[in-house]
Amino acid sequence: MSDKTRRPQVGEHIYYRTFGSSVRYVLVTDVYDDIKNGRAGFDCVDDRGGTYWGYDDQVIRYPEKVENRGKYERNK
Repeated sequence: MSDKTRRPQVGEHIYYRTFGSSVRYVLVTDVYDDIKNGRAGFDCVDDRGGTYWGYDDQVIRYPEKVENRGKYERNK
């Protein structure tokens, strides 16, 4: 699981669990101290151009490098 003290950074790829329990691999485009309901979060885009947002505590993995994409188990 992810380090809960770490925050996503703009330009970083992350895996996060959606509200529907699926996992997305996305590029973080912006970060917020209060994205909604007083909670920290992020905006992001997937490789097809879909835009999303999430809370920091939904992040499940921070790949070390973009080249590592696909080397991680997607559903834990």
